[in-house]
Amino acid sequence: MLYLSLKYIHIIAAIFLFGFGMGSYLYLIAASRTGNPQVIAHVARMVIRFDTWITTPAGFIQILSGALMVRVADMPMTTDWVMTSLIIYLCIGTIWLPVLRLQTRLHALSSAAAASGQGLDDEYRSVYRKWFWMGVVGFSGMFVIVLMMVMKMTPWQMFQLLFWA
Repeated sequence: MLYLSLKYIHIIAAIFLFGFGMGSYLYLIAASRTGNPQVIAHVARMVIRFDTWITTPAGFIQILSGALMVRVADMPMTTDWVMTSLIIYLCIGTIWLPVLRLQTRLHALSSAAAASGQGLDDEYRSVYRKWFWMGVVGFSGMFVIVLMMVMKMTPWQMFQLLFWA
């Protein structure tokens, strides 16, 4: 029963992490496409709040609940798919703080443009591009991790199964 409870918490945290993260990402992309600094500033402020108060804690709950599930299941942390998913997760996590800083910068730049009545400048576009591509990398990694959690295999094991079985 403990394992199933931890698994439930782990899945709910994954939904929050992935759902709020993807939602925030897509809303800020949509706002940025308007080119309207006021819209972007408002959405960026909300994205920062959601990512700070919901997405980030869900990320920590993921690590904790995953580690506890591995322990309760008496599974070695060195199990291929567990270790691989943890490595990818930590790599994604290392870009999370820079993403939050970039979102904060996007908010500041769009707020300043809105307050001055000016359009968005090249600095905004440069920061936005970095933020966008870090999101692509982060969410790609998350898709792979979710696949590994479901399949209980590493990507290369899945590839071998598909093409050499």
